[in-house]
Amino acid sequence: MKALASILAVTLFLGVVISCKLTERLAGDKNAGTVSSLWPDVPPFAGATKADLEIPLGARLMIRAMMQGKINFISFRTNKPAQEVKDFYSNDRMKAAGWTANDKGCVGDTEDTENHGAVCFFSRKDGSKEEGLAIVIAQDEKLPETNIFYARIDTTKK
Repeated sequence: MKALASILAVTLFLGVVISCKLTERLAGDKNAGTVSSLWPDVPPFAGATKADLEIPLGARLMIRAMMQGKINFISFRTNKPAQEVKDFYSNDRMKAAGWTANDKGCVGDTEDTENHGAVCFFSRKDGSKEEGLAIVIAQDEKLPETNIFYARIDTTKK
């Protein structure tokens, strides 16, 4: 009788977990934080098209824990090389859009003249609201495509 009660309890528990989508809530929805279009104060890279890239589960859990819902992101894809995308997001262009570059602006993946990827960090303050913008540029070496991943983070201290 004890075994039957245990099996019934486990079955009931699994039914509740599945019906509430508890695992999805704990892991974070793969689309949580995504926005439908690039923000108006971020210059779009000409010719890039929106891509539905999914963030891996481990990264999603880490971002969700660290940012507590204060992050939004969107991804694009272009057939232009990563170096061209990196050059587009110059400190001057981003300053004109209201963003302040980090000390180094965009940092490439190598010290060579041609990069296959980069990370760019920018920040802005509008009244009491503080935000950060990260642009990750990654060229796919198997395909002639470059992925552009934008993440906007609310860094306002409460």
